[in-house]
Amino acid sequence: MRTLILPATMLLCICAMVAWRGNRPVAAASQAFSDDFSAGKLDTSKWEIATYRSPDSKPGVNEGKYVADAFDFTTGMLRIKVTQLQESNGLVRSMGGAIISKERFGYGTYEFVMRMSTTADTPDGQGKTLTGGISSGFVYYNNSESEIDLEFLGNENAIHITNWQNPTPSHQPAGEVKQTDKVSDEFLGTQFRKYTLVWLPGSVKVYIDDVLVVSHDKHVPSSPAHIILQHRGTNSNEWGGTAAVGVTRYFYVKSVKFTPAP
Repeated sequence: MRTLILPATMLLCICAMVAWRGNRPVAAASQAFSDDFSAGKLDTSKWEIATYRSPDSKPGVNEGKYVADAFDFTTGMLRIKVTQLQESNGLVRSMGGAIISKERFGYGTYEFVMRMSTTADTPDGQGKTLTGGISSGFVYYNNSESEIDLEFLGNENAIHITNWQNPTPSHQPAGEVKQTDKVSDEFLGTQFRKYTLVWLPGSVKVYIDDVLVVSHDKHVPSSPAHIILQHRGTNSNEWGGTAAVGVTRYFYVKSVKFTPAP
């Protein structure tokens, strides 16, 4: 599991997010994939719901969990909420949500249309970005054997874009196994943005509204990976920030699309 000593170690415990799949083989998809979440319910032929402890949990400080009732589709798209409650002993209980694609996907173009974590309870409503919430769309497989993150931190009002290639996935990632950049943009939570991830052999490029913001050529993974959409609560002076107790936050996803590389 990752520690919270430094933000640079941010996602080492994301392995928990797909651990429930065990070692079952999952074939990589060679066809295009898309979901606009307009059916009024989750398409369970494409996704599974996570219901376990979330990253950034810490005994006595933050008890984070992904729960099924964090999701709804009443706004015509996917909405994932985070709620945080504090007990008399100071423990914060953080409830959020995550979905994981049943298939794995490899080289190609991934497009996410998302509005990051804010207090807005409608897709186009006004809302504030607060500390204590992390929303993200990313791809992940096998203890960061492959991982590419688009992770928005409420306490920073910024997105961290990181690709990982763990050469020994039987162990936690260690040493120089990632390349990362932080992109600050005050409008990531106030409106929908299109995030385009182009993953090719030796190259990861990320665009926001068709403008290139990151180009990486180190530690580029190669194994096909699951698509994950998640919104979780934190309570830390470091990654994600301290809890915003009693204030519900919302993460919206209009669509996800994957087009395989030629």
